[in-house]
Amino acid sequence: MKYKLFKKFIERILEHMEISHGDLFDKSKKKSVVMARQLLYYLCYNRGMGASEIKDYMAREGQSVEHTTILHGIKSIGKAISEDADLLVIYDNLMSESVDL
Repeated sequence: MKYKLFKKFIERILEHMEISHGDLFDKSKKKSVVMARQLLYYLCYNRGMGASEIKDYMAREGQSVEHTTILHGIKSIGKAISEDADLLVIYDNLMSESVDL
């Protein structure tokens, strides 16, 4: 239902985090890639997408991810955003840029 928004978030995250689409949807545990992926979950969640919907959209992009991984990512990045002013600015920019679909 909100796949277009999901794709828009991907586009913006790739620009802001300076990573490739392949990096974002790889099983990489590199901190910057994990943070970008968690940020994607968090943005989607805060725009009304549930973990199951996010999981389905991730699968469309070629990455199988567990429901619990998405929930953990949302919690982890939420904590990081509350502790890091720069990450909060990135989140706010990404969220405001996505309003214009």
